[in-house]
Amino acid sequence: MTWFQAQVACRNSRKRLPSNAEWQAAVIGTPDPGSDNGTTDCNTTAAIGWPEDPVATGSRSTCVSSGGAFDMVGNREEFVADWLPRSTDCSAWQGAVSPTGDQQCLVGAATAGEPGVLLRGGSFNFVSTSAGPLTVYGLHGPSIWGGEIGFRCAVG
Repeated sequence: MTWFQAQVACRNSRKRLPSNAEWQAAVIGTPDPGSDNGTTDCNTTAAIGWPEDPVATGSRSTCVSSGGAFDMVGNREEFVADWLPRSTDCSAWQGAVSPTGDQQCLVGAATAGEPGVLLRGGSFNFVSTSAGPLTVYGLHGPSIWGGEIGFRCAVG
């Protein structure tokens, strides 16, 4: 599902994609993942296979934020409403750059071409050290889609 399709799906349910700030507020208190024990921890490894291995929302009991939002880390990267200049080079990322080790790809912003959409939280198909509450990607345009990308809708 692309960013555009996610936006329409939320609108059809009389909701909307959350802003980046709203998503960041909702993830507060979600544990930064370490290893994935396959039952209660955040889904940060493709234990069954790739690319279609998200888990049912709420099935990982310890992957919950202080506000009660489940599976915001790992499982699926999530679209948020915000766009920005598209990042052009994420190869420079290293775990030591972020204090939490969460992958943050907002480097080399393009000044021309397709804008970038923000993807938050990381996905099960990345190693445990790159998914986390501060994980953010600005590498892709709004037409990106894939089995590791999802979204959630906000009220209002």
